[in-house]
Order: sequence, then C-alpha cells, then structure tokens
Amino acid sequence: MSRLKRISIWIVVSLSLQCLGLFYIDHYFLATDSKAVSKKVVKEVSTKDIDITIPTNAENILVSYDAKYLSYYDDDKLVIANCSTGKTKNIKSEDGCNISFASWVPGRNRMVFVEKESDDESSNLILYSYDVVKGEKVETIKLEWGATNPKVEDIQTAPLTGLTYVKVSNNANKSSIYRIDRNPDMSKIDTIPKLVGNIALIRHEDKLVYEGSVYNKIYVTGQSDALSVSGVDKLTLVGIDNDDTIYLSEMKDNLISKIYYGKTSQKTSTWKAIELQTPCAKENLFISTNGKIYQNDSLKGAIKDINSGTQTSYKGKFVQLYNKGVASLVNNKISFVPFK
Repeated sequence: MSRLKRISIWIVVSLSLQCLGLFYIDHYFLATDSKAVSKKVVKEVSTKDIDITIPTNAENILVSYDAKYLSYYDDDKLVIANCSTGKTKNIKSEDGCNISFASWVPGRNRMVFVEKESDDESSNLILYSYDVVKGEKVETIKLEWGATNPKVEDIQTAPLTGLTYVKVSNNANKSSIYRIDRNPDMSKIDTIPKLVGNIALIRHEDKLVYEGSVYNKIYVTGQSDALSVSGVDKLTLVGIDNDDTIYLSEMKDNLISKIYYGKTSQKTSTWKAIELQTPCAKENLFISTNGKIYQNDSLKGAIKDINSGTQTSYKGKFVQLYNKGVASLVNNKISFVPFK
C-alpha cells in the first residue's frame, strides 16, 4: 500500500471518529429531558355597545364618515356625540348668533358650519370649522352676501383641494353659490340657471357639479354646455365618489329608474349605465365614497348594493350611510349595522 493511500485512510478514519464523538456529546451527554413549548397568546378584545340616546325633538342627525361621531340639533344647539364613549358636547355659538347650517367634512372628523345673527333680517353670516378631536373652533371667513335674510342650503368641501362651496338661497327664485379657498378668499360663482338644486364637489379638481331646479339639467362650473344623455329629458344629480365619478339618474314620474355614471373628461355617450329593478324615489338612492350604489327600502328595513345584490337589514328609521355600514334610529337610540 502506498504511503499516500495510507495517509488518506487515516484522515477519513480520524474525521469519522470526531463526528461520532460530537454526535454523542450533543445528543446524549449534554441532552436534557425538558422541552421548550411555544404558545400563541391571543388577547381577546371585548366590545360593548354604547347607547346614544337622541332627544325626541332632535333634528338633522348626521354621522361622520367613520361613525366615530354624530351630530344633531337640539333646541337650536349643535350637539356632537362621541360614538365610542357616548359623551356629548354642545358647540357654543357666538353671542347673539345661532348655528344655521352644519355638515361633516368628507373623510375627516371635522365639521363646517355657518352662524347667523339672531335677527332674522340680518345678512351677516360667518363660516366656521370645528375639529372634533381637538375641540377647536376656528373662524374661516365672514360671508357678506349682500342680500336680506339669506338661507344656507348646502356646504360642499374637498379636503384635498382645500375648497369649500356654499349654496345660499336669497329668495324663492334665486340661488347663489360662493367659492372659498384655503387663503381664505371668497368669490361668487356664475351659474347658468338662477335657481340651483343639488350640488356636489369633485374631490380632486376645482369643479362643482350643480343641477338646475326648473328643467333638471346638470352643469359643471367652467363649462357652458349642460351634461346631456341621449334620449333622456330629465336628469338629476345623485352624487360623486372619491374617484371623481359623477352619478346622474333619469327621472320618470318623480322616480329614478336608470343611473348613468362617468367623468367630466369623458363624453357622456361613453358613460356606463345601470337600470334599477325597482324604480325608487331620489331620497332612497345613495352613492358611497368608493363608488357603490345603494338603494334603500324603508318598508323592509333593508339597503341593497345594486351591483352585487347584497342586502343589509337594519332596524328602526334609516338615518345615513357611513363608510362601513348603515346608521339607523331605534327607539331614539342610534344603531350601527356593518354592510354584509
């Protein structure tokens, strides 16, 4: 046997013995009878429904986008309730003033409202914003309408652009719309019809969609021609979602039977359409921020997702949709039911 071959054999034997020794030490000599056991600990979260009682004479019940807060009028006072704790807070108006209109800002726990001097003939209005979380009330701008006894009918806000549009009724035959930017600067918007119905603000652009009350035509600020759909005489504005899609509906005998939706950058001939199985009144049709169309059946106590057909049942009187479900009033208590 050659010398090189003998050396190779001894190296293999030596390595084998070392491996056997290490195996014995690891598995027997240093072994323990104890075993490590891991256990996943899951913390159970208990939930409790908070009873929020609404006064019998309360008016204009509104829910914030995520249902963390709600508001209502109680004897001319604006009350905000925390839906997690049930605690309420009265928003104090300035001396000699009453809150005449209030609305929630989309996607924010913030309100905007207008205060008016108690004198019915006064034209002095002041726009405020209120941060519910911080409890801060901030004056935005004094609204000098130049009219007697103006009435605020709607406020549309877009947090991304910082724009606010306020619709005011000066008398039975005329509406005025005012645009307020972040600065804040205010300007009056020239509308084609003098009497304006529904309005909705496009979220990502400085464009307001508004409806003429007399002839049911839909207009967009910055455009001279009305939005028209071939073969449809009367259109009404249903809403706008977070993707800037506009939803219009066809009116027949004061009922909605068909919905058309698309964007201002598209020709209405390319817009999509969906027909309702059961025509309904306009107040029973809703557009969610994510573009879902809901139809409410107050007699059945159910709201239906038109596209999927899924129905969510609720008890009591329908109040409003929020981003995850339905808010209703049951025996003067607010109930929140998540969508199915």
